[in-house]
Amino acid sequence: DEQRGFLRSASFLSKKYNFLRKIRGDGNCYYRAFLYSLCEHLLRSLVVYNGNDSSCNKNNDDGDDPLKEFNRLKTFVSDSLKWVCQYGFDEYTIDMFHEELVELFDFIENVSKKSKEGKDDSNNDSEDDGTELLEHTLAQLHTRLNEENACSDYCTWFMRVITSAQIKSNPNHYLPFLMAENYGDVPTFCACEVEPMGKECGMVQVSALAECFGVRVVIEYMDGRGLVDGKDGKVVHHVFGGGDGGSGGGGRNNDAASGGGDGDGGGRTSVTLLYR
Repeated sequence: DEQRGFLRSASFLSKKYNFLRKIRGDGNCYYRAFLYSLCEHLLRSLVVYNGNDSSCNKNNDDGDDPLKEFNRLKTFVSDSLKWVCQYGFDEYTIDMFHEELVELFDFIENVSKKSKEGKDDSNNDSEDDGTELLEHTLAQLHTRLNEENACSDYCTWFMRVITSAQIKSNPNHYLPFLMAENYGDVPTFCACEVEPMGKECGMVQVSALAECFGVRVVIEYMDGRGLVDGKDGKVVHHVFGGGDGGSGGGGRNNDAASGGGDGDGGGRTSVTLLYR
């Protein structure tokens, strides 16, 4: 029965989504998947945005501005080193991990500039040029986020640092959920379950990371139960950071954000992940 549930779920998801990316299941998969999905979404949205008619972009008043959203996230990443150091991290110890994450966002920004320059300079086949640039840079992103003992692992660990700082920044918000996991205080939980590489991510960490970055995370939960809500049902999914304002000092959750992903994200960036 469980196998049939997986098959029904897989059939449903194959009609809902065009493709998926597999992430190495090494205990760090959630943080890596979140970062990969976020970066890929930003790359795609910026290149498409730059390829559109500039007058349309200027007249866009609905808050769906990928460049503004990217700048919001890049500013947060750039400023995050000073912020996390307020919660027990030593700046000189973690600086190089932070720099890897900053350089990753610099890479996305440089691609955006190239796509804009290509649109301005080209009279013909600008759409093809943008597509070629996008595919080339997506391949580069894939390489960066799959290198062991390099960008991928450094950025993944700093995502853990950000998550830990978010939880520590508002302990009363998270502590009731930690007590259900037999932890009586936030620092112990973070030291044991968040900061070490290879420790799997629970819902507290998922929620904290979404709230901190100010993005919406949709997780399609494929666990063998099949579809819910009857014959024409759907796979169970959970939503985190869905426009409730979040909490803590790091995420700029009330700033304008761009749409994306699945469902009503209140105009903010949305990433969709699959739990199997």
